[in-house]
Amino acid sequence: MEEQPEYIIEKIQSMTRHDAVRITDRCNASIFLALAIISKMGGKSTILIPDQGGWTSFKNYPRMFGMKTLEVKTHHGVIDLKDLKDKSKECSAFLFTSFAGYFAEQPLKKLSSICKGNNCLTIEDASGSLGNSKLCNGKYSDIIVGSFSEGSSVNVGYGGFISTAKPEYFDLVKDAFSIMKVHPALYTQLEKKLSSSRLKLIMSLSESVKKELKDYDIFHRESEGLNVVAKFNPDIIKYCMLHRYPYILCPNYIRVNEIAISIELKSLSDKELMRRI
Repeated sequence: MEEQPEYIIEKIQSMTRHDAVRITDRCNASIFLALAIISKMGGKSTILIPDQGGWTSFKNYPRMFGMKTLEVKTHHGVIDLKDLKDKSKECSAFLFTSFAGYFAEQPLKKLSSICKGNNCLTIEDASGSLGNSKLCNGKYSDIIVGSFSEGSSVNVGYGGFISTAKPEYFDLVKDAFSIMKVHPALYTQLEKKLSSSRLKLIMSLSESVKKELKDYDIFHRESEGLNVVAKFNPDIIKYCMLHRYPYILCPNYIRVNEIAISIELKSLSDKELMRRI
């Protein structure tokens, strides 16, 4: 198994509150490993995922292990706890993002309690929340995965991680770890980026954008997030073009399933963020 720098592992351990941490070549690899762990454990063959605000591989990867997916209802990506309570009884794990579509925080403590009560493990994609002690929190998530790609809270441009409080989970996929290689340059970049203020800068800019768009229908306006998602209005496109903010149009599973605009503040570079704050 490839040796990984202790100082990097210890830093991510402190950020996730998980004892077992491995660096991977991308977040999709981490999601794959998490699902491989669930598959090896046996039990129920259904993975619960949000009906919107998730990630593309949430729908496809479970099939690689012969597992089905079941969608839990959300309110513009934020989990409907009543539906979660009903459906998590049928599932071996719940795979979700800590920020729905990168724009609204999930009620992590409550959804964790519900899933634990139904013997449904939680797999949290913390690509947008690594460094946020409330959301990226191993006290509540059984497995945490994340990305270091552009647009993540820690943006090296490459790589990811997987963590858990139970090292024995990693024993179930040790063969996969033994062949996984990560470019050594990743560790040098991570040493610089893991202590950066990028996440705080994006969230601060998000609040500023919401204030500037006070007359428009913003989804989960009072919630913290990295992106800003609003009901479609041509004026918002003009606003994005004026301020040179990247945006994507919805419906889109990774944001919301209705006609809307997602202002992709998470895609701004660190230099651009510093210039705008």
